[in-house]
Amino acid sequence: MTDPVRVVLIGNSFASKAQLPALRWAGGNEVIGIAGSDVEKARRTAEEWSIPHATGDWRELLELSPDLLVITTPVDLHAPMVRAALETDAALLCEKPFTLDAQEAVELTEATRGRLALLDHQLRWSPARRRLRALVQDGTLGEIWSGRAQMHFGSRARIDAPYSWWYDAARGGGALGAIVSHMLDALQNDLGPVEAVRARLATYRKTRPDADGVAREVTADEHATVWLKMASGAELELDTNLMAPGGQGSIVEYIGSEGTARLEGEERLIAGAHDEPMAEVDADPIPTPEELSMPDLGIFSRMLPLYLRDVIGAVAAGATSLAGAATFADGLETMRVLDAARRSASEGSWAIV
Repeated sequence: MTDPVRVVLIGNSFASKAQLPALRWAGGNEVIGIAGSDVEKARRTAEEWSIPHATGDWRELLELSPDLLVITTPVDLHAPMVRAALETDAALLCEKPFTLDAQEAVELTEATRGRLALLDHQLRWSPARRRLRALVQDGTLGEIWSGRAQMHFGSRARIDAPYSWWYDAARGGGALGAIVSHMLDALQNDLGPVEAVRARLATYRKTRPDADGVAREVTADEHATVWLKMASGAELELDTNLMAPGGQGSIVEYIGSEGTARLEGEERLIAGAHDEPMAEVDADPIPTPEELSMPDLGIFSRMLPLYLRDVIGAVAAGATSLAGAATFADGLETMRVLDAARRSASEGSWAIV
């Protein structure tokens, strides 16, 4: 394929701030359509970015013969959109969490076999995370005994945020799906499958006002702590809190029989053998927001252009896979763990994955 990859975006929440700047930086593509639940907003985005087709009905975009369909909508819409996309020849890039549950994920994974169908786990393209994974895979840390991962994304604005699908469990909202799904994908990519899980989920604001000022019940979790027993024998603790102010606190740490490695804030990786000083491990730099010509929305937005560049390249080459990327099959394994975590939180006991 020598022509630009024809891209359509289904979802307009962060298109102007994240997806469209990332696609511009990635190059080799042309965005030919965008759909959003607010059609006027979709039209404004299309005008700003010279996108020829804007609509409030995402099904219209399937008629544009796209090469790549990017789904960035609430979770409950992923499955029907992927099913409809199967009527086209487009490659798929779907936002996470993948689906509402593992049963839905099984169906979509089977249906998309033979085509490029990926999930937006862009942290796999973090240079520092790739170096961390190499330390695990090449045996530098020895047998991994234990570890932890933390992502805290709280702010005053998030504490005061109005009601949206993010706070509706039935639509796939909550910290477990939104953030722990990323953490699980990374850990399983590094360490292999999860065998058992125990989880604690918490909701702090019981109601939030909607756009009309009406108090709506919050049914989704805002804080998730998850303990994992890996098939390898390693044990890990994950914690994410959407209500803890203080910046985007991100830590991943693995403790092994030969040493420890810790990734702090996505850019500082330190490691050392036992009884030796921890030293910084070199990794390629991440492009700055200025280089990307996009606002600094945090680590996810800064990894997205790197990922999309390779996704576009795979689509242009007619590939049905992309080395290192999270597939729908990977998403299915994550959904199985998330389902077990929800069972665990409900029953107050360990759950087998």
